[in-house]
Amino acid sequence: MESCKKMGFALIVNTTGAILAYLIGAGFASGQEIMQYFSNWGSIFGVFEIGIIFIVFLTMTYISVGYIGRTREASNVNELYEIIGGKYLGKLFSFFVWAYNLGCYFFMISGFGNTLNQQFGISIPLGSAIAVIISVGTALLGLRKMVDIIGKIGPVVVGFSLILGVISAFLTFPHLKEGVELMQSGAVEVNRAGHSILLSAISYTGTCILLPMAYVAHLGHDLRDYRYKDTKSIFMAGAVLYTACCIILALNYIGKIEECAIAAIPNLVLANQFISGMAVVFSIIIMLSIYSTMCPILWTCASTIWSDEKSMPYRLFIVICGVAVYFITLFVPYEMLINYIMTYFGYAGAFSGLVTIIRFFMLWSQDRKAVQA
Repeated sequence: MESCKKMGFALIVNTTGAILAYLIGAGFASGQEIMQYFSNWGSIFGVFEIGIIFIVFLTMTYISVGYIGRTREASNVNELYEIIGGKYLGKLFSFFVWAYNLGCYFFMISGFGNTLNQQFGISIPLGSAIAVIISVGTALLGLRKMVDIIGKIGPVVVGFSLILGVISAFLTFPHLKEGVELMQSGAVEVNRAGHSILLSAISYTGTCILLPMAYVAHLGHDLRDYRYKDTKSIFMAGAVLYTACCIILALNYIGKIEECAIAAIPNLVLANQFISGMAVVFSIIIMLSIYSTMCPILWTCASTIWSDEKSMPYRLFIVICGVAVYFITLFVPYEMLINYIMTYFGYAGAFSGLVTIIRFFMLWSQDRKAVQA
């Protein structure tokens, strides 16, 4: 089963970058989801606790998915989940992926509009309309055009976020104790995604299981000619790099919690501490990251139902979906969209991840016995 073919470094980097691009989206790039999942408890230890649980759970799930895709010829999410959960539970898991992708499109449109509003003063309705136009237009072009850019934007956003976090640390980390006291006293309140540190970690991992699940299954299938340990290194590198960014940024928010708690885009608060030009650059990067995620998401929602990208139902769905989401986001705040959509779908994703890991060990055990027989 294990191929002796060694994976090239460039392929490892590009594939890891594509996974990061799927994960970042609007919530990470803006900082809002990190605020609600990592910083919300006003606990430095809690930030690291969530990070550790996240790395272990996410890596195990991705490795499990990759193994099933590799050994059971599951090249898409429907085939994958049918192997994992059977006919009925598999369809439920596939629905979770579809519904969460659609839900993410809501807060990505809103996040794009809020970024333009907070940094450039452009009205949220106009900013969100721009997001709908470019996402609908790109999705109508089909998958091939979108895939060309997604692996390149991911590393840029993560790299810039790391730089922003490290530089900001010199200004915010000395105030961590004050930030913790403000949050624990109730003087500053932050929306909480999850009802405890453990549930926050589980829910957040669940969201990061659902969003790129189709792509991870595809990787397991397509990279089967290479050594599986190289594929596993991609999954682990993606989880570790992403978590490192989350932890650094989460601690920065705690150190500047009074300003970050009331901002729709906390990362712009950090960027504006330095020179205004840096905030402008980062706002552009945020919008690029949202663009690189919301277009494949819209495509996923449509192509799951209609595989023909040139068909009229496919095109009508994309246009109607874009218009409907636009009007809904005008009445529901960005922070609220992230809180409700991510929290509850996160639990669903965590459940599917747990079942996936259990199924992986069952199949792995069967394969070992077959080899030894």
